[in-house]
Amino acid sequence: MRRLAWFTVVALVCHASTLRADSRLWFGSLNYESARLVVPVLLVVSTDGEGNEWSLGVTGWTLAGERKTAIDSTRKRQWFARVTPINAQSGQYVYRDGRRDPAAEFSASSVELGGGLEVAHRSRWTGAYRVLAIYGPVHDLGPELVAYWKRPFAGVEIAQTYIHVTSDELFGSRWEGVKVGGTAQLLTGTSTWARMQARVGAGKRVGPLMLSGRGAAFTGRSLNTVSDFVIGGSWDLAPPDLVVGYRYAEFRLDRAATIGLAFDLRVGGAWEVGVRGSYLKGKALDEYGAAVQVMTVWRGAMVNAGVAVPKASLARGSTDRIVVFATLSAAILQQ
Repeated sequence: MRRLAWFTVVALVCHASTLRADSRLWFGSLNYESARLVVPVLLVVSTDGEGNEWSLGVTGWTLAGERKTAIDSTRKRQWFARVTPINAQSGQYVYRDGRRDPAAEFSASSVELGGGLEVAHRSRWTGAYRVLAIYGPVHDLGPELVAYWKRPFAGVEIAQTYIHVTSDELFGSRWEGVKVGGTAQLLTGTSTWARMQARVGAGKRVGPLMLSGRGAAFTGRSLNTVSDFVIGGSWDLAPPDLVVGYRYAEFRLDRAATIGLAFDLRVGGAWEVGVRGSYLKGKALDEYGAAVQVMTVWRGAMVNAGVAVPKASLARGSTDRIVVFATLSAAILQQ
């Protein structure tokens, strides 16, 4: 429903399974993308010795809370709530031919409630089985879409994750090993619609060089402007719906596939330079982009910044659509 996919890096970074018992992790991030987009992220995750955990966070305009209670060594009950009073479904960011289209932008809010089970099927394989209720009224769209989203939807969600890594960087989008995941949603109300996505990512360090690659596929049934997959963004984060060279929420698609490659070279101390490349395939759409960036650690905080260029600018050799991006992230662990 909402454009939270790329912020799931926070959940990956701060997931309580990576924390020791009776600990609390505070995470903060500030993400900039030209022009004039700044997204703050604040999150706290707490665990206890019995396997219970809770989290509370703010991502942009979205406030989210989650509680997990252990049933046994492999199962947990899960309850969550997410509230987005402004810019739900990224309605304030709609693009046409690479440029903001104010006439197509819309106002939206969203409330999402859910609960279910999280099951550790194997040491590296985790499944989540949840029921959902979503209420997301919209304005400034056609009367049919306004009526469509006037009432709530309810349904189910299944998510699967397999992680086999030897190292996982605390703030970044890189890991040594393999991560595979997928999510499927089916919701019904005034109509019935569904969304599914699958993703895979791998990385390998060779001396001072870090090599990374990832891919993802997105598909849905009976989607519209509000429920389409929102794709785009040049930040150096883990979610598969980012495409370097393009701006946050630049594409709204009911089916798509993405591929990304990254090469990072440690040049001295905590400094690294990297290059990125992404490819996006959608209905009547064939886009690619590239980026260069620098990364370092400054007073315990991870800092990266760079410049990304889309297909159109690469083909013409121009700079009219370049994207400047930067991220500042830090965490404090209390035990």
